[in-house]
Amino acid sequence: QNWHEIYDFVHQLTERFVSPKMRLSFIVFSTQAHVIMPLTGDRAKIKKGLKDLEEVKPAGDTYIHEGLKQANEQIAKQGASKFSSIIIALTDGKLDSRIPLYAEKEAKKSRELGARVYCVGVLDFVQEQLEKIADTKEQVFPVTGGFQALKGIINSVLKQSCTEILYLEPSSVCVGEEFQVVLRGSGLTLGGKTDGVTCTYQVNGTTIHEKPKTVESDFLLCPAPILYKSGQTLEVLVSLNEGQSFMSSSLTITASECSSGVAALIAVLVLLLLAALGLLWWFWPLCCKVVSK
Repeated sequence: QNWHEIYDFVHQLTERFVSPKMRLSFIVFSTQAHVIMPLTGDRAKIKKGLKDLEEVKPAGDTYIHEGLKQANEQIAKQGASKFSSIIIALTDGKLDSRIPLYAEKEAKKSRELGARVYCVGVLDFVQEQLEKIADTKEQVFPVTGGFQALKGIINSVLKQSCTEILYLEPSSVCVGEEFQVVLRGSGLTLGGKTDGVTCTYQVNGTTIHEKPKTVESDFLLCPAPILYKSGQTLEVLVSLNEGQSFMSSSLTITASECSSGVAALIAVLVLLLLAALGLLWWFWPLCCKVVSK
């Protein structure tokens, strides 16, 4: 009887995840878990998946570990290291017997695959159980006002779960010069943990991992390797879990030859001298006219 509120919550959350690269899957669990919609970024398939989800009539026990297991299988199959994954598990009851232990085990596998695990608890849930399943206490969303209150946590879920890199600086550097990479985005300190944040560089077939010097929620400052050839490129990736998975596709920095400061100063002086000679040539007939008798 509360399925409509659950469906409405999922529907609104799906509509708010607007990234064109976002892929979604819908999994329903009770005594067993069923994949209503496999991972896809196709908006037409997502629309159909939502329609199929609306028609579900769930009944049975709360075997949350079965749902996590299905999610893990899809993440592993799709290539865990290539994508940053998020699992949002919603439950409305206490986890009985050994179910909490099974769920914790599957959640650990999720994290090993590079996924971040969030839990939403409604009505008869046990907060402590969900805190052991989610990555951190901050990634548990308790809904104490019943199913009707689910829509009230949508903004909180989005704020906690959405991460992105918007752009980096610089996009080009001088050959042979030391530099640092500045990355700007959002959600870079989710869960309050920054020890797993890593800048990964790919250059000349080599992968280099560097810990950032500064980590803010919307800002990263990372040391970078020197580029020694003009036209050489450096691919930049950001991970929140020690390089297990990356937030987005790589960004590129290109090296180019730059004139030295001395050469630039000489060029400016030459231009000024030429300008002075030009002015002298222009004004000479006006101020220094020779009169012959």
